[in-house]
Amino acid sequence: MSLRVVLALVCLCAATSAQAGGPPVLLALRLTSGERVVEHSDLVDRIAWKLAPDRLAVFRSQGVIIDEDVRTSIVATGVVLSVRHGAARIQGDVITSVHDVPRNQFTGSRDRGISTVTPRNTQAGTKLYALEDAPMVDLPSAPVALGSTWTTAQRVLTSLGSGTATFTHRVASFEGGLVRIDVTGHGAITGKEYNLPRLLPGTIALRGTAWFDPATGLVSQESYRIDDTLVKHQGGNDIGFVERLDADTDVHKEASTHRSKRP
Repeated sequence: MSLRVVLALVCLCAATSAQAGGPPVLLALRLTSGERVVEHSDLVDRIAWKLAPDRLAVFRSQGVIIDEDVRTSIVATGVVLSVRHGAARIQGDVITSVHDVPRNQFTGSRDRGISTVTPRNTQAGTKLYALEDAPMVDLPSAPVALGSTWTTAQRVLTSLGSGTATFTHRVASFEGGLVRIDVTGHGAITGKEYNLPRLLPGTIALRGTAWFDPATGLVSQESYRIDDTLVKHQGGNDIGFVERLDADTDVHKEASTHRSKRP
C-alpha cells in the first residue's frame, strides 16, 4: 500500500471520527463560589427607514438620518457569590460603550447588580430577554449527541419592539473540545413600546452558532445575524423599518489562560 493511500485512509478515519462526535454531553452551566466570569459582547445594529422614494429624498434633504448605525461594546464581569442547588448567585459589573456612527456620538454607562443564574442558563425573575441573549436560554435537561435537536421559546425585546421568538437548535459537531450548536429563530414583534401600532405585527429572524465548552461549563461563544422588520405595504410602497443586527459574544472564566477558540 502506498504512502499516499495510507495518508488518505488516516484522513478519512479522522474525518469520520469528528463527524461521529463523542459521548453525549450535558449542556449545563457549571459555576462555583468565588469564580470570576468575564463576557465580551460586540453589537452592530443597523436600522433603515422604508418610505416612498420621494419622501425619503425629502427627509434626506432636511438632514434627517434615515440609516441608523449603532456599535455597542459590552464588558461584563461577574463574581459568583454562592451556589445553591446548582443555581449561582452572581454579582455583576457591566460597562457599556455605544458609538452612534452617523451622529459621531459616544456614550457610556456602568451598571451593577446581583442576579441568579440556573444550570440551564435561565435568569431568575427574568421574563423578557434581549433577542441576542435569548437563543441559548433554557438549555436542554438531557445530554445531547451529534445531531440532537431541541426547541425553545422566549419573550424577547428588539430595537423595534417586544415579541415572542422560537429557536431551533441542532448539535452540528464536536470539534476542538467544543460542542457546536447551530441555531435558527423566528417570531413576531407585537409590542407597542415605540408607539408604532399601525406597523404591527413585525417579524423576527435569527441564524447563527453557539459553542458550549464542557471543560469550563460555559456557553463560551455565540454569533448571530438578526433580521427584524416592522413594515406594511401601503399605496404601492413599503413603509416602516428594517433592522439588521450582528451580535458576537465571548465568555470565559478569568482563571483561564486564554479564551476558547472556535474550531
